[in-house]
Amino acid sequence: MEIPSYCKTNSEDWEALHDTAKAFIEALQLPKVHPHCLDENFLDDVLPIPDGEMDPSFFYENEMSIFSRIVTILYVIAPALLAMLELWLRLFACIIAPLVGTYLASDLGYKKNTQENTKTNYNYDRNQAIIMGLGLASSVVLFTDTMYVQSFGRIYGLLCLGVITLLSTQRLSALQKFQKLIKLMIVSSLALSSFLYATSGRQGTDHYSNPGIDIATVDDGLYFSQSNALMSRIAEIWPEDSRTYNKDNASPLPTGDAMTGIPFLVNKVPEQKYHRLWVKSEVDNEAVAIDIAFPTNREHSSTKPIYFILHGLNGGSHEEYVRELVIRRTKEGHTCIVMIARGLSDTPVFGFNVFHGARVSDVDASAKAIRKGLAPNQMLAGVGYSMGAIILSNYIARSGSKCQLDSGIAVSGGLDMRENLNFQRSMRLWQPMLAQSLKEDFIMKKFDGRFRLRLTKEEHLSLMRASSVSEIDVHAIVTYNGFDSLMHYYTEMSAMGDTNLFRSETTDTIGEVGRIGNVSIPFCVFHALDDPLTTWRVNSRQPEKLVETGDGFLMMLLTREGGHVGWPLGFNPRNEGWRFMNDAVAGFVTSVDKARGEFKTNE
Repeated sequence: MEIPSYCKTNSEDWEALHDTAKAFIEALQLPKVHPHCLDENFLDDVLPIPDGEMDPSFFYENEMSIFSRIVTILYVIAPALLAMLELWLRLFACIIAPLVGTYLASDLGYKKNTQENTKTNYNYDRNQAIIMGLGLASSVVLFTDTMYVQSFGRIYGLLCLGVITLLSTQRLSALQKFQKLIKLMIVSSLALSSFLYATSGRQGTDHYSNPGIDIATVDDGLYFSQSNALMSRIAEIWPEDSRTYNKDNASPLPTGDAMTGIPFLVNKVPEQKYHRLWVKSEVDNEAVAIDIAFPTNREHSSTKPIYFILHGLNGGSHEEYVRELVIRRTKEGHTCIVMIARGLSDTPVFGFNVFHGARVSDVDASAKAIRKGLAPNQMLAGVGYSMGAIILSNYIARSGSKCQLDSGIAVSGGLDMRENLNFQRSMRLWQPMLAQSLKEDFIMKKFDGRFRLRLTKEEHLSLMRASSVSEIDVHAIVTYNGFDSLMHYYTEMSAMGDTNLFRSETTDTIGEVGRIGNVSIPFCVFHALDDPLTTWRVNSRQPEKLVETGDGFLMMLLTREGGHVGWPLGFNPRNEGWRFMNDAVAGFVTSVDKARGEFKTNE
């Protein structure tokens, strides 16, 4: 049997390190291959039951009818495809609507049809119907979409809808074909806009109510406890220009959708070389990989903070925004360490305990191991992105005074993911594409055998037909791991999952604060209020009161714009990449390090 990749190591790479880096590695006392590789019989225990040796009855696909197979294929393909089409329409709605209005208002677009050339007239009328349809659809988006209303207000969308409706109505007399279709499109657009406008409004205290146009009701800015001297000093040291994102430096991209998607399409980040070690779990017979990137001069600094990074959903150390942070910080002389969530990337799981977002024990074990290599007064700074930010927040809150980190910053995560259960826009537009990736890479290619063993055929089929991350969570996480419900899982996954305080603008903050009050290290929540994947509500409707909980170590940096793991800069986002986001992270870490040093000097 071929030796698995996780049992191999390149000795030349390790020998090329500087003596300071080698000393740091030795201090960690961690294996360079997966701990199972050190067991003489490990090759006989790779999986609970290898997929090829499973009982054929688990593979129910042969029993499915043609109709059922077609339905499953549609469930797999259609939601992601429809979401992508709708998302592209929404991304370009602000361009399409004014262009269509200008075209319809110009003489260039006007043509009186005659009977001389029926084919030409038909093609012309068809094109006019398509143009009008795009214009009306884009106008409805501008008038009713949360992101556009937050960016431009109602007037712009209403003006576009009114102008295009009026011009389309005037054009009807010039067309021989598609008049009924165009009338139907006009009536439908007006009816849909009226309905969506009438049902818009702020979300009630019941998280299951329909939020409509869910524009953030909190102000952007930096929130921190004035009564905590350390946090006040951190806020004072943190350069304002490195944490201010507004029209002066933000990309002109119109909405959070664009600020999220465009950077992933255009940004290019060089490859990054890592040295991998393995941390054995303290609660089961598994291990997670940590990828270490030393400074570009290969020397390890004993004075500069070490960055401990948690990546996003279904990602790893080679996620582009993670690589960019690592490249920027290693150039500054920092050592960066990325923990690979168990089973993700190219790492194995030997038992049934595959990844889920409520597990924080791997973070604790990894941080404990890294602390062995810290020099006196050297800081270990946790950085989490997206799902990694959710896990980091939960870990910091749950561990309290036993937290193995010295500071933490959570980027585009969420303190209370229960709120995201009602974020229908995310479920419809963004989650189908994420769900498709999860099913293909995490479930079907790696752990499908384990899911088949624990789920019934009906549950497994529902998992394969899931069209959102929340639907995948129902079976791949809740049913598989024995959580009571999706709400129970999100409660356990969230730093604020055990309290209902701060979930309403009118709720009095008297009662049980929950584990968020146990935060014992400087911890910053960095979030954009136009995040299209996680609603602004996941981080409280009362940030000014939330940061005063416990000993006041929680800080919140909220920006009006930025998207999800986005914050692009300039007219060409590719030029700057994720610089604002990753420099804001560095600004916080550096400020904490300096403030801690001042306070220790004064003790």
